[in-house]
Formats: sequence, C-alpha cells, structure tokens
Amino acid sequence: MLTAWRKSRMRKSAKAVRKQAGLQTPDAAQNLVEYFPDKIWPALHSVVAGYQPIATEISPMRLMETFHCEQARMALPRVKTVNAPLEFGAWAPGDTLERDQSGVPAPGPKAASLIPELILVPLLAFDRSGRRLGYGGGYYDRTLKALRAAGSVVAVGLAYSAQEVKRVPVSRTDERLDWIVTEAGAIQCLE
Repeated sequence: MLTAWRKSRMRKSAKAVRKQAGLQTPDAAQNLVEYFPDKIWPALHSVVAGYQPIATEISPMRLMETFHCEQARMALPRVKTVNAPLEFGAWAPGDTLERDQSGVPAPGPKAASLIPELILVPLLAFDRSGRRLGYGGGYYDRTLKALRAAGSVVAVGLAYSAQEVKRVPVSRTDERLDWIVTEAGAIQCLE
C-alpha cells in the first residue's frame, strides 16, 4: 500500500515536470534519433513497437519514421483486452488509426499482429536502474513480462532528461527497462 501511495504522489509531480520539459525543449524529440544507441539500432526487417504520444509524452514519431525508412517493420500497441498484455498491430507512417478498448489511437483489428524485438516505452519518470513510473494500469509491465518469457526483447524508455528521478518506487510486478533515451543522451540501465 505504501508503494502505491508513493507512486500516486510521484505521478502528479512527474506529469508537471514532463509538461514543463516539453515546453522548455519543444524540439527534444528530434534528438532521440541522434542519441539512439547504435548497439540496439534495429536490424533490417526487425519489428519495432513504438507508441502514439498522448498528453505531454515525448514523441517517438521521428524516431519511428527513421526506423521505417531503414526497413524496420513498425507496430503500435493496442488494447484488445483490458488488464491483459498489449498487442501490437502493424503500422506505417500515414496509416489510419482507430480507438482501441482504452480509447487510445491504435491500428485497427485488420492490421497484422506483430511481436516486437525492440519496444519504445512512454513514461512519467525513470531512474538509472531502469525503473519507470507509468500511468498505473500495468500494461507495459504485463507486456514486457510476457515478451521476455517468450523470447528476447529490448525495452527502451523515451523521455525528457528532466524526468529522471533518484529512485522510482518499485512494486513486485514492475519490469525494468534496458535503456533510456532522452534529448540529452542514452543511458544503459544496469542493476
């Protein structure tokens, strides 16, 4: 209960920090391409899952468009079943999106389902050990757990550098990120 309370309090301040960071660095998302690490850059025809930015999330769109131009297969998350892992539908720049079960724009049911090898993850706050604070629904934690159980996936949090905190409160169901990429550089997350 104490961890849930700490996360709830941190979410409120983290949203304000993220909003302010977006206002202060409106071109920050363009730097994500420059700082994305070569060692995890997607291989030809590999599957990369991004996300459609909502609220004040740093936009992954330029990064995703770059991957697409370099022949990666792109996907976006969709909620098909509430409280289950996310599914990923094939996506390309310019594709029409539909609202999923959670009301977020996503590929429609006719878009092919893909299993990502690299997943770009939005967040509210992060620490250097790879812990992230999300919105509290657990979708990315369930998804990363399922993907890791089925094989190998690299999870990369995208954020403004201002979203870094000393320590994110941890629950037993939280999954770590492998990398964080911000407008100021990349951080490989080590325990």
